[in-house]
Amino acid sequence: MYNYIYYLFLLFLSFEIILYFLVRFLKSDFQWIITKKDEFPFKSKFEFNKFFKYSFDKKTGWDRKKNTSGFEILNGRKTYFNITNNGFRNTPLKNKKSLISVFGDSYAFCRYVNDNKTWETALEKKIKSCVKNFGVGNFGLDQSFLKYKKIKSTKSTKLIIFAFVPETIVRINSYWKHYSEFGNKFGFKPFFKLQGDQLVLKENVLYKNIKIKALKQKIFKVKKEDFFYKSKFKSYMFKFPYTVSYLRFFRRNTIIFSNMLTFKIFKFLNLKNYRKFYSKSYNKIMRDNIYQANEMYFDKYFSFHLKKMMIKINQSVKKKNKKCIFLILPQYHDIIFIKTKAKNYQTFYDKLYSKSQLNILDTTKYFLIEKNLHELYLEDNYGGHLSEKGNKFIARQLYKYIKQNKFL
Repeated sequence: MYNYIYYLFLLFLSFEIILYFLVRFLKSDFQWIITKKDEFPFKSKFEFNKFFKYSFDKKTGWDRKKNTSGFEILNGRKTYFNITNNGFRNTPLKNKKSLISVFGDSYAFCRYVNDNKTWETALEKKIKSCVKNFGVGNFGLDQSFLKYKKIKSTKSTKLIIFAFVPETIVRINSYWKHYSEFGNKFGFKPFFKLQGDQLVLKENVLYKNIKIKALKQKIFKVKKEDFFYKSKFKSYMFKFPYTVSYLRFFRRNTIIFSNMLTFKIFKFLNLKNYRKFYSKSYNKIMRDNIYQANEMYFDKYFSFHLKKMMIKINQSVKKKNKKCIFLILPQYHDIIFIKTKAKNYQTFYDKLYSKSQLNILDTTKYFLIEKNLHELYLEDNYGGHLSEKGNKFIARQLYKYIKQNKFL
């Protein structure tokens, strides 16, 4: 009996030691493996300098700066973006009268395509007037609304479009993105907390020249307010005993660890196709995120929160004598998930559309019947952004919707 217990203890201890070193070995290349050190992942204030200079915005968390430009590389192809002195993405008809302004996330911004290949530029060709693209990567609907409020719309602007991925239901409940998107350590943002049936703005805790000690104190507040700290961040964190942490999410961890270990070995040996193993680990993260987002649509608190957010935005736009459209743009993983016949976000938007005065265009239904789906998306590590063809596809559906409802 004692020998049996002794060997079990040795087995546990061996596994514990292996996991301890394996976690540290793999997390250097995979930010979604987190430990206690990730509770406060900052070494000094100097880490913030680049972020403050190029991205920080007190009202929204981060933003694209006016008169800036940049490029991104995906699958060996470089694409460029330019932000005008008025703060929107460059477009061929930027000097013409604008009837439409767009706010939203990276699917509104149109990541990984050039300025003249966004769905906004395709749309403006159809309406023969400028469509201003104020999209910002990783924005939630709450941040898009706050950006809308700080941008002064011209009198000629008749229509405001809020374009976002279904995962926005996660983003609008986040106070520090690091708790829901591990490793996004500069992702401090404001959010609207639902108190009773009212939305109360919790302002961004980050500010320029903040001291590290002061930030640590602020994070205590963030932990209490951010739903994902306990439900996700602490839950997935590796801590002693590591064996228990691993077994708690055995399937998820096995997929991630086995593929990341293979990735590291193949990379070290300079073998071909080593990146596909990293992609397998990342895809597991993406699938879990999509599943979580869809589950939240069936939770009374989270669905009511999003509904209140959309109603608040619509009322604000109407006060300016403008019309508002909520444009739902599914990620590639959303479509794959729905095709498994799992319950999903479509039910929420369908009911909201039928029972409210909101103008909602959920383009998911069009993607589901598209035979050449892979041609509409790019292969990237962020859920599959729209290709040039995909952006034209969106522009066609949106133009039909605008025309049918006589928005312009």
